[in-house]
Amino acid sequence: MKKRLVIALLLGFSIRSAPAAELTIVLPEPKWLLEQVTPPLGQQEGLILPPEQRVADQLWPLLRGHDYESVMALFRKEYPDAVANFEQGNTFIIGNESAFERLSPAMFYLVGHTFFSLEQYAPAETAFKSALAVLPDYVRVHESLGLLYLKTERYDEARQHLTRALELGMHSANLFEALGYLDFQERNYWGAVSAYQSALSLDPGNPQTRVGLMQSLAQTSQYDSALTLAEQMLQADPDDSDLWVYRARMCLGTGDRQGALASLEAAMRLGDLSLANRQVAANLHMEIGSIERAVALLESGFAEGLDFQFYDQALAWLIQNDEWDYAAKLLTSGQGVREDLTDTERSRLLTREARLNLHDGDSDAARSLLQEALTLDAGNDEALMSLAGIYKDSRNYTQAELYYQRASAYDRYRENALISMAQMAIDQDDFDKALTLLREVVSRNPGRVDVRRNIEILEDMALVSDND
Repeated sequence: MKKRLVIALLLGFSIRSAPAAELTIVLPEPKWLLEQVTPPLGQQEGLILPPEQRVADQLWPLLRGHDYESVMALFRKEYPDAVANFEQGNTFIIGNESAFERLSPAMFYLVGHTFFSLEQYAPAETAFKSALAVLPDYVRVHESLGLLYLKTERYDEARQHLTRALELGMHSANLFEALGYLDFQERNYWGAVSAYQSALSLDPGNPQTRVGLMQSLAQTSQYDSALTLAEQMLQADPDDSDLWVYRARMCLGTGDRQGALASLEAAMRLGDLSLANRQVAANLHMEIGSIERAVALLESGFAEGLDFQFYDQALAWLIQNDEWDYAAKLLTSGQGVREDLTDTERSRLLTREARLNLHDGDSDAARSLLQEALTLDAGNDEALMSLAGIYKDSRNYTQAELYYQRASAYDRYRENALISMAQMAIDQDDFDKALTLLREVVSRNPGRVDVRRNIEILEDMALVSDND
């Protein structure tokens, strides 16, 4: 009877590793290039004044050639006071012309656009505001000022001016894209989807807008639609590694882990060297049984700062699945990372090494490694359980119970530790102690029907013992 109870209890015990982190594919950083100029809209646009026409004739070829340094040099020559005022943060005010060169709103806009193009955002803002002081419904300026605020992450002000441009009748692809980008930054992903869709209806072939829509669809869990969009883009450009990464992300969202892995492998072949994505690919390879490829990917990341969490989880997975040779290989390959590990991380690594030693039958070496692991991190619950198991197997129950008690302080191993201590109590014919421990397990987890059955058996044994 006692032997049967031992077997039943041990079925509930196993060493468990920390739960694996959710796989997250790192997407490429989009290069948003929002146009700063939209075709004019008639009466809501400023017009060049006749005295400015001579300067305007010199500006147009320079602006068309994006030679903004030369444009600014011309402005400084022709309108030095206006440029100086903008650089000092002085906005033009109607009625105070004596302190400021009076230029047309169109010329104010062109000066602001030039500052903006030269990434001199403060004087650009002042010039744009000067244009609006004279012509409050200057649509193009509202658009440009909104883009400037978007660029400088002043999102509330950006929305105010972009929305005003929309209200005044501007319905350009560029404006809708800017609104989509703004919604995305503010995590209004459904709004971003709508804005990007509007932009694409006006400019269907814009790859930048498609990427924005694809990301927004993913954020709203519309993975099937996002995947369709990614595959359409890949048909046109199958050698774009970024698109394969996007496809991998969408496949992962739909639950197609094989598709995600195939896409990541394609991205890597085409030049995506993201360490984070290689780690995800390694994890997926282990899931499908491509252990050799998984280990190779992890080994390639050691020199680039491989995330220890992935490294440790990979070792734990290999050990749990009896891939001892690959676990040993990965441990050996990762010797160089140990110098940069924290004490807690080194403690976990020593615990993995101890598991290998236990597999090889060298319990003395395993015990030494586990004790060192606990010196580095006294809260290493897996090391506590493993060390307790070694002492239990050698029938050193006093030491084993000491470590099981420490391990029982941690939720992850509490049940296993209590059951193990109950098993040792049974081995020593201390049925009352075993019952106390097992009842504690059931009180914490009433669903443990197997433990309930063992309690009933143990109660019968204790009764027989008492009668004897």
